[in-house]
Amino acid sequence: MLEPSSPTHRRIALVCMTPRPDAQELGELLLPSYGIRRIHAALLGDPGLADASVRLFDRRTADIEAYVAEILDFEPDLVGFSIYVWSAPAMIAVARALRARRPSLAIVFGGPSARSAFFDLEPYRPAHAYLDAVVEGDGEEIICEIARLPQRDRAAWERVRGLTLPTATGWLRTERRPPIAALDRIASPYAHGLMPQGGVAYLESFRGCPLSCRFCEWGTKENSKASFSADYIARELDAFRTLEAPAVFLLDAGLNLNIGAFRNLRLANQRSGFLKETLLWAEIYPSIVRDEHLAFIEEIGTAYLGVGMQSMDPAVLRLHDRPSDSPRFEAAVRALARVTNIELQIIAVLPGDTPEGFFRTLDYALSLPASVRVYHCLVLPDALLTRSRPEWNVRFDPHTLTMRSCEGWNEDAVARTRAELRRRALAAGGKAGEFWWAFPRQPERVTQARASWRQAAAR
Repeated sequence: MLEPSSPTHRRIALVCMTPRPDAQELGELLLPSYGIRRIHAALLGDPGLADASVRLFDRRTADIEAYVAEILDFEPDLVGFSIYVWSAPAMIAVARALRARRPSLAIVFGGPSARSAFFDLEPYRPAHAYLDAVVEGDGEEIICEIARLPQRDRAAWERVRGLTLPTATGWLRTERRPPIAALDRIASPYAHGLMPQGGVAYLESFRGCPLSCRFCEWGTKENSKASFSADYIARELDAFRTLEAPAVFLLDAGLNLNIGAFRNLRLANQRSGFLKETLLWAEIYPSIVRDEHLAFIEEIGTAYLGVGMQSMDPAVLRLHDRPSDSPRFEAAVRALARVTNIELQIIAVLPGDTPEGFFRTLDYALSLPASVRVYHCLVLPDALLTRSRPEWNVRFDPHTLTMRSCEGWNEDAVARTRAELRRRALAAGGKAGEFWWAFPRQPERVTQARASWRQAAAR
């Protein structure tokens, strides 16, 4: 689409839909969208866009007409959508309506679900009818380059590195754009005053993941060795204190999957001290827990560590290219449980598993000193959507991406497992969401547990 833009006054609309927590699990805690504000900060921090007007549109509900009316009233020349599993259908509907009413309006999609394979699903094709470009990697620098284009015809789009462009017959990928190597170049939404007072804070110490598990999107990232500096992280922590954040959510794939990033985080907290004043939520990979990780956790009093167990069956884990080390796993779980609260996370309806195998995993997880959370397997972009095995016969809901059936699971088995999980979770005093089930740690083992997110919600 052709859309000339004034070099002196560009108008950029950023659009997302922040979900409300399922089953009201987080009480009154405010969890604002973060990724789209990273993009907002990048635009505000670009000297070449000093005269641009940038506005974020986030209605939190799928009110398509209200989104469209507000965006059109702003009169943007560029619209950037950030989509996740929960928001993609609504955001695509908004884009279709915008394209119908303003055919020349430039529309770009980014975010974890913005992948060509996702847009090729039946409910969302043809993508060329409602979007001009997809950003499948880091978006902070590429969005600024797009915003600075004097006009946005096809030739201009094709000159921007790192884009995936829809056509009537498929997709065109422009020249590869290397991942951002110097992460400190990325503008902070906290430094630009874009995050709300009293909301949960989000922190990155690195990007990507050294693992490449088939069920997970993290392992397709290219840049798992680069890290944010201790100075950058310390400034973020100080900003969290100013905003009175009740908790800090570490967005990294794992607290201990990049040793340089971890040490920068620890040094930053020694300078700032804020993590001793709040609650830290993080993921940790159990088999490579070191003494320095345990010492850090004791220093700050972590409220929550998520441990990705997924399955106890080594054969199932091997199918998904997931490393397994059962003896070290249990020892690490018990060591972590002595210093903090942990939650074991497992996946139901994983291809290659069976209902019987899954419930063996669940029973084993419940025997350990931890709470347990079960997730219904999702067929995610950059994961099972493109990296499943043909013999798994994966069938899924294209709107929610939940697995309907696959190798080891027919639809009846899936339905029975979901019903049994709900029954068992509620009977244990836990909670049941639409696609997850939570089991509390056994009461007799909670005596030394530390503050949890529930206490954060009560602050």
